[in-house]
Amino acid sequence: MVEPADRSSTAGQRLGAPESFGVSTLEPGLRPPVQPPGRQVSIRVQMLDDTQEVFQISQRSPGKVLFDLVCVHLNLTEGDYFGLEYQDQRKMTVWLDLLKPTLKQIRRPKNTILRFVVKFFPPDHTQLMEELTRYLFALQIKRDLACGRLICNDTSAALMVSHIIQSEIGDFDETQSWQHLLHNKYLPDQDAIRDKITDCHRKHV
Repeated sequence: MVEPADRSSTAGQRLGAPESFGVSTLEPGLRPPVQPPGRQVSIRVQMLDDTQEVFQISQRSPGKVLFDLVCVHLNLTEGDYFGLEYQDQRKMTVWLDLLKPTLKQIRRPKNTILRFVVKFFPPDHTQLMEELTRYLFALQIKRDLACGRLICNDTSAALMVSHIIQSEIGDFDETQSWQHLLHNKYLPDQDAIRDKITDCHRKHV
């Protein structure tokens, strides 16, 4: 169960994602497994767009129940590429084990926020069947670029940022593109390659 419960559409539907008939962690039409009896516990999950959702799970539920609830909420069928991560008691980021009970991994659920993130990228992007999956991948890349986690040369970084800007403001306009870069941070060292970014954006048709 996800709160608030009166939402009329899933996140995937709000993004305009088409219905997919691909087979992944959740097959089309498959409902999350019935939860074992027990006290319900609230678990907070941060999505790739930085919104947070609260899910209700049984205290005995394995991690897969929570993960499936997140996928159903997003209307995501290609869930195999994603996972839930959190900081353990040693302040280390670890993956939620889908086979073990969630509450045996997260000792203080009220003080823990799990993050829904990309676990791995496919070697060939044409393997992806859903526009929603591509959108979530783009959010992950944007996040990794901004925090310096995705390491690449200046040319590749400028090209990726130019595509992000193209998706956000459309075709190149020198004044608009320059102002957009001034007010939005996509790279830790963005100022050093701002000209490269605008040059790449200019070439997009």
